Amino acid sequence: MNRRWLITIGVIVLALIVIGVLHENGMLNFEWSGLTMIFAALAGPYALLKSWLIKDKRTEELMQKQQARQSTEKQHRVAYDAEIKARENRIQELNKQIQHSEKKVQDIEKKKQSVEKEVNGMNLKELQNEGIDLFGA
Repeated sequence: MNRRWLITIGVIVLALIVIGVLHENGMLNFEWSGLTMIFAALAGPYALLKSWLIKDKRTEELMQKQQARQSTEKQHRVAYDAEIKARENRIQELNKQIQHSEKKVQDIEKKKQSVEKEVNGMNLKELQNEGIDLFGA
């Protein structure tokens, strides 16, 4: 009885391996999708064992490419973050210069208004004397 069970289990395992290989090679595509799903389910253990035991070169290649891409993305991110930070600092510096220039313009406007008030308060003789002092005669 033991030998009979071993032979039965061996035949089942061999059938599963054959089904797995055939499914992997794409030979089990039937028009009836139910049958295809049954064979795919039977091929599942084979695919699982194969993925554990044998490393797929294509999968390894893809994993290495992904890791390389992630490292280059990190480098680009660091470079762009530094560039963005430098531009933000430059913008802050320019904003400070703009505020300083606006304050200068306000001071000049105040001086202009005070000079206009002073000029408007002068009579003709005082205006002539100031013109001679400033521009010469």
